[in-house]
Amino acid sequence: MAWVQELCPKSEFYGDAYDQFGLFGRDSKTVMAHCVHSDENEIRRMKENGVFIAHCPESNTNLSSGVAPIRQYLEEGMHVGLGSDVAAGSTENMFVAMRYAVQASKLRWRLKDKKLTQLTMAEVFYMATKGGGEFFGKVGSFEAGYEMDAVVLDDKRLIYPQEMNVEQRLERMIYLADEREVYAKYVAGEKVAD
Repeated sequence: MAWVQELCPKSEFYGDAYDQFGLFGRDSKTVMAHCVHSDENEIRRMKENGVFIAHCPESNTNLSSGVAPIRQYLEEGMHVGLGSDVAAGSTENMFVAMRYAVQASKLRWRLKDKKLTQLTMAEVFYMATKGGGEFFGKVGSFEAGYEMDAVVLDDKRLIYPQEMNVEQRLERMIYLADEREVYAKYVAGEKVAD
């Protein structure tokens, strides 16, 4: 951030350096990764310009640069998707990214800001599906008019002694699943893998 400030001394904040060149939303789709240190001015401009946020929680912890205030971004109606950031992460597995998102939000809540409660399973699932899909258009949901992109899961390997509803089964998948639970994948209605 300091280097960008040196390169663009007239910028008010990090994102403003991009905005001065038409690269911060509005007419060009923009994804800002991490957003750990965004101040109120940058957050306001991101909202005004429709900038998307890629939350990469494993990267936040591996780089020890801080944990993004994702609860605030969601409450303000900002576009937030979940990422794995393989440059500072260890996997492309979105189940792992969802786990890390919940864990990182708990650390932020506990150590930095008690006003921003931890993320729920439903919220991280949204960020991994429809929230991230918003950038690409009508993807990430089973709603009418959306492309039929889907991952079919089979959780019978994850034995549990009690009956579980769908939400509980999804939470169990987020915490315990890996590639073995993926039964099939579809992109735009076409099966791409078993």
